[in-house]
Amino acid sequence: MMYRTIAAAVVMTAASFVSAQVEVVDRKIPSSPSSGPVSAPAPVNNAAGELYYQLQVLQQEVQQLRGMVEQQSFEIKKLKQQRLDDYLDLDRRLSLLSKNGVSNAPATADSSAQNSASTPTAAVGTSPNEMKHYREAMNLVLKERRYDDGAAALTKHLEDFPDGRFSANVKYWLGEVYLEKKELEPSRQWFTRVLNEHPKHNKIHDTEYKLGVVYHMLGDSAQAKTMLEKAAKSNSNAARLATSFLQANFK
Repeated sequence: MMYRTIAAAVVMTAASFVSAQVEVVDRKIPSSPSSGPVSAPAPVNNAAGELYYQLQVLQQEVQQLRGMVEQQSFEIKKLKQQRLDDYLDLDRRLSLLSKNGVSNAPATADSSAQNSASTPTAAVGTSPNEMKHYREAMNLVLKERRYDDGAAALTKHLEDFPDGRFSANVKYWLGEVYLEKKELEPSRQWFTRVLNEHPKHNKIHDTEYKLGVVYHMLGDSAQAKTMLEKAAKSNSNAARLATSFLQANFK
């Protein structure tokens, strides 16, 4: 919407400028034949032609901007659908494990909210209580969007299962929750803990991207760029998001 408003304003301004210039030059053309040969029409045509060309260029740029907006809208819609699909798949798998037990169950997957389909693995041997508690906490965050209750439940999960299989996931999601609440310092701390305490976890590049965003919002451009560049160099879905963020905010 912002692109369309700016582009429309530019086109209208250019059109007005074309009209004004033509009118100004017209007024300079002598009206009396006794004043000598009339040479003004050529500048009129040249000026009007040049301004008309510039207007055409602006119109092309407007069309390009509209195309970019439509593409971004499509990607956002696709990411939202992907997030919902990932959550539903996670919920289905957790339900299956809850019914059948987890001692011989396959690994389950968790997905990054809004921005990534990278899926950390819950290893075999997770206790039923840990699984149940984690699932309930995630329902509060992803399904019900009760962020305060979700943050409390995730924090309680770490207290009850400090070395559990979902420890890295819980810390990541606490970073996400506080980022959603616009509480940037707690968000930064939780994302930093993921990097420091779980450097080989497969959510690490998602964490780098989100931490870069947090640093940018905090005004620390140097740290933001460092984190975003790390994520951008990775072979992950977070790489595309980090690259786009760098292009939009670091020129």
